[in-house]
Amino acid sequence: MRILVIPDTQCKPDTPTDHLEALGNYIVDKKPDRIVHLGDHFDLPSLSTHTPRSNIQFHGASYIQDMQAGWDGMDRLMSPILRETKRLRNNKKKAWKPDLHFTMGNHCDRRRRLLEQEPILQGALADFDLERWGWTVHPFLQPVKLDGVNFCHYAQGGAMGRPISRAHLIAAKKHESWVVGHQQILDVYYSPYVKTDGSRVQCVIAGAFYEHKEDYMQYQGNQHWRGAIMLNEVTNGSFDIMTLSLHYLKEQWL
Repeated sequence: MRILVIPDTQCKPDTPTDHLEALGNYIVDKKPDRIVHLGDHFDLPSLSTHTPRSNIQFHGASYIQDMQAGWDGMDRLMSPILRETKRLRNNKKKAWKPDLHFTMGNHCDRRRRLLEQEPILQGALADFDLERWGWTVHPFLQPVKLDGVNFCHYAQGGAMGRPISRAHLIAAKKHESWVVGHQQILDVYYSPYVKTDGSRVQCVIAGAFYEHKEDYMQYQGNQHWRGAIMLNEVTNGSFDIMTLSLHYLKEQWL
């Protein structure tokens, strides 16, 4: 079993999306069995709680622009994949249709929180509509367990449920294999101990998958690893990890 994992893409207006098309082309070339997106594809700056409420246009042009940026980015990622599945079907070739899972992130969850606070907006805010590309969508912080590995936007720890900040701490607190996003780092932990069934606990914080720089991070904060990961030979929570830097994908598959 091979699982292609996409960390936070954080699409927003006026940010580049070439890397998403490159990843789509890579996926077509390698044909993984599953694709998991770890969330925060839609950045939704218009709904940020860090923005003064008076400046937020809840149902105005800024929200629509945020959503359009996410839809456009998803189109660039998924178009090569959908074309390939259609081509194989039309040419009566061996079928390939990867299992698609999308775990909601905290940026995407801004929409749900707003609707809870302002029920009058129910029906007025455009939905993410991820199902049209074939994604099975999982609620924010609800892990999806695939082949013994838990996938989620982040792993919660402690009484407050805050993100566990390091891969080895996820293993120590959860005692299972996890792959998460949320943080702009690449952190990998393999337990040195093999279980009686031959598996081992492995945890990954998978960094970020976007090209733009975030103003709030300043220069040093923006120097984090950016890329996607392929999990090869996924069985009962164990896997081999292959990193795919954003630069490598653009150089080879764009």
